[in-house]
Amino acid sequence: MSSQTSSSSIRAPIQIGSSLSTACRNKAIAGVRAAAFWAAIVLPLAYVPAAYGAMGFDGAWSALALIAVHAACIALGHEHDTPSTHA
Repeated sequence: MSSQTSSSSIRAPIQIGSSLSTACRNKAIAGVRAAAFWAAIVLPLAYVPAAYGAMGFDGAWSALALIAVHAACIALGHEHDTPSTHA
């Protein structure tokens, strides 16, 4: 009896590292998308204080920055998908 191991059942360390880095990258992207999605939902609440110049919003530049950040959050978070809990 020879104890031969199939080469297809043994994964090289480079394959393990590659799949691990891909999994970590996918989790990081999902986290950024989730944060951007929820920020895009909450950011419109800051428009009212910005319109009245309250809470440190001084002038048009800060209002434009708020709108730009909101647009960026919408663009980044538009593909956010909640994890399914189906069994």
